[in-house]
Amino acid sequence: MKFTESDIKNINQLFEDPHNAGYVLNFTNKSMREFFESELSIDIDNDIYRKDGDSKMKRLRCLLKQDDRETVLRVVTRLWEHRKTMPDNVITAQDDAVYGRLISKIQGADSLTAAGKTPALIVPTGIDNNYFLKGLETLHNQPPHQRGHSFELWLNELFTAFYLSPKGAFRLKGEQIDGSFLLNNETYLVEAKWHSTKTGNADLHAFHGKLDQKISWARGVFISWAGFTKSGLDAWGRGKKVICVSGYDLVLMLKNNISFRMLMEEKIRRAAETGNLYVAARV
Repeated sequence: MKFTESDIKNINQLFEDPHNAGYVLNFTNKSMREFFESELSIDIDNDIYRKDGDSKMKRLRCLLKQDDRETVLRVVTRLWEHRKTMPDNVITAQDDAVYGRLISKIQGADSLTAAGKTPALIVPTGIDNNYFLKGLETLHNQPPHQRGHSFELWLNELFTAFYLSPKGAFRLKGEQIDGSFLLNNETYLVEAKWHSTKTGNADLHAFHGKLDQKISWARGVFISWAGFTKSGLDAWGRGKKVICVSGYDLVLMLKNNISFRMLMEEKIRRAAETGNLYVAARV
């Protein structure tokens, strides 16, 4: 793999211990060797990875620069997953954007651009939380009949910023899906509502009915600006394939520099643990 100086800075930002230069995350020499052997079948202590020095970060960077694209993708993805398990490590929206840019580079989006082709996603420079918050304020000032469509566009831009490869609204045999995105290699179909009243049982059932017409493992995200009625969620029941997100969740996420990816992963986990398809975000 060929990395620019900017790419190397991104690697350092994501995986170097900020308090101990040359250290990879929370690894000791022993735990890093065991991690690479057990998780990736790689001997990180091999001399081929010591060309630039013996520190853990130098060995990691050496591996990333000289191994094939598939191996580099496995290493970066697995290290990122490990970082998310570290209890005292905070992953910000900016971290998530940097990770997305790095993955995009490894997957070859840059080569597509060089060949005159359009990559699958627009590569933003980062997550500007204030930009997205101001966008929500603008929606409040729009006529009611415009807000729904503008909210869909706002969400599509948000998903793009978090490297979720979004697709805008599309129609299938008369029914409309407001869009879709990819999260951890899973496709999520999106229903978005900007109403002054909370979403109830009828809209939830209607969206789930659309999912039932798709392939059995199709998943959905219902994003309701006003939130959801308790009676609607209770009547809707459990065992559904939809995760619910409110406007409150989105604002809290942006104001506290939380990654949308992390917000979704936590909601998915809580849904699996409790059966509740809407659990309000907490800081």
